[in-house]
Amino acid sequence: MESSDGRSLALSSPKTIGRTVSDNALRLKQALGLVWKSAPGWTLAAVALIVLQGSLPLAALYLMKLIVDSVTTGASIETVLLWIGLADGVALLVAICNSASNAVSEAQSALVSDHIQEILHAKSVEVDLEYYENPKYYEMLHRAQQEGPYRPTQIVNGLLQAGRSSISMVAVFALMVSVKWLVALLLVIAALPSVLVQARYAMKLYLWQRSCTRKERAAWYRHWILTTDGFAKEIRLFNLGSLFMRQYRDIREVVRKERLAIVFQRSALDLASQAVALTAVFASLAYIANQAVLGSITLGSMVMYFGAVQQGQSFLSSFLSNLARLYESNLFLTNLHEFLQLEPKVREPATPKIVPRPIIGGISFENVSFGFPGSAPLVLKNINLQIDPGQTVALVGENGSGKSTLIKLLCRLYDPGEGRITLDGIDLRDFNMVDLRREISIIFQDYARYNLTASENIRLGNAQMPPEEEKDHGCCGVLRRA
Repeated sequence: MESSDGRSLALSSPKTIGRTVSDNALRLKQALGLVWKSAPGWTLAAVALIVLQGSLPLAALYLMKLIVDSVTTGASIETVLLWIGLADGVALLVAICNSASNAVSEAQSALVSDHIQEILHAKSVEVDLEYYENPKYYEMLHRAQQEGPYRPTQIVNGLLQAGRSSISMVAVFALMVSVKWLVALLLVIAALPSVLVQARYAMKLYLWQRSCTRKERAAWYRHWILTTDGFAKEIRLFNLGSLFMRQYRDIREVVRKERLAIVFQRSALDLASQAVALTAVFASLAYIANQAVLGSITLGSMVMYFGAVQQGQSFLSSFLSNLARLYESNLFLTNLHEFLQLEPKVREPATPKIVPRPIIGGISFENVSFGFPGSAPLVLKNINLQIDPGQTVALVGENGSGKSTLIKLLCRLYDPGEGRITLDGIDLRDFNMVDLRREISIIFQDYARYNLTASENIRLGNAQMPPEEEKDHGCCGVLRRA
């Protein structure tokens, strides 16, 4: 899984971490597009629930005011029970909406996660073999796999939750302004330090994660060695278990300490910001209580305003926290887009030519040179070779002399840096790659083994077999572990 040959490719990376507003808006749009394409119905259901959940808290507060005022003014028991019954109905509706919202979120997340995994699979198949021989590619893939499946859903859910909080917040703050506009302003100012702390440490966490990707991959590789059958015999024969376990433990300890240092710093500053917000809340409650003592408001109004201050601060904090999490998710979503922006260098021709059957003129290598980017010297240099139809040719050479590379060029897994390879005088780059490779059979020294049934392994020799032929040959069409 790890490359040790030192080769590197010019892989793309974020130009800057501090993105512009347009960059953030573009990533939000891309995340919304991914979620909508994956689960349009569940997304609409989530939006409808958010609107309903956002409007219910104000109704609950007003009903509590009516209950208290009815009791203090000596209203009939029937009136009191009516308001209590309505309050119970609102509370039940809140519980129903919360339960439905959780179910909708789970369904939406599952669909989005599966859809993004399909996108990652498609891109992994599309990119050139050259990428797979470069450790930076695996770092990009690792980050994309870590963040891609859940960040788009997290962004959309964050937007929905921010919308829900904003609906409730606007209603509650409008109520507080009717008491004293300074109370509402005080709560807004008190909530700002918390969101600034979250945004700052979202950036620190993002930068740290990018810097430690290689360590995490190294730890995962040791875990893979210890838990898969490919190394089981050697682990036991050479008593390597304790060595790899110690290496895994040491790497994870370094990663864990680095992450916890950031988390503890964030928690300390967040605690300080929460202390400021709580002070503002209780100062507001003291002011409202004083208004009730002076007789400026009723006891029911005091209870309603108490609830409004507490919920208002909670909604505002939730709204700003969701904005901070959106910023964080936007940063981490860069990892997915960075991977998806990789472009293959070996491309299909615009107008492919037909692969000759049978071959008449043979295969010709004409001044072919090839080298891996960032690696010197060239693997192959000025190779000239003619292979006639029916001729048997053996390539003999030391390890690393370019024998396998020559065959990979023949299969168009790579393209020559210089020169060309022809089949009956036609450049291989003029053929459709699938058609060309269908005419070639290869067994590499590091050949793949598939943990599938015998019939499924046979079917892999002709994956384009139609379903009815699968049944005729006893193949199930569904891949299972042997």
